[in-house]
Amino acid sequence: MLELFIRNVQEQFPKDEAAKSERFAEAISKSTSGADSKRARRCFHWAFEMADDKDQSHPRWREIKELHQEWKDTWFGLEFGLTGNQGVKRHPDEDMHIQWVEDAVGVAKTLGQEEGWDKSPWEELLSELVEMDA
Repeated sequence: MLELFIRNVQEQFPKDEAAKSERFAEAISKSTSGADSKRARRCFHWAFEMADDKDQSHPRWREIKELHQEWKDTWFGLEFGLTGNQGVKRHPDEDMHIQWVEDAVGVAKTLGQEEGWDKSPWEELLSELVEMDA
């Protein structure tokens, strides 16, 4: 999940912002997949926390739309995992976990673009995800 997170950051964030992920490279290279389910769940909850309307930065309709999209993606991931493996051996919840990680990066990107990258604490999330291996 860490590699997926980094790949999405590299593909979606501005180059100078994505370059901040390099400081995590060594720790990520030493990580294992043992905590990936926990990491994915943290991404899921983090995305909701960041999209929360506490500071009025997101209108209520947008929060509802984001919530709906999360659930739609979750069900799509589950359905794909059950029917669309095409011979690839993996657990159905892995597809949901991938969606959750990708959604967290998407929320971080939206926050960065709309409110400034200093308001998008994606590095703190990445640090949490790396520490889950310890």
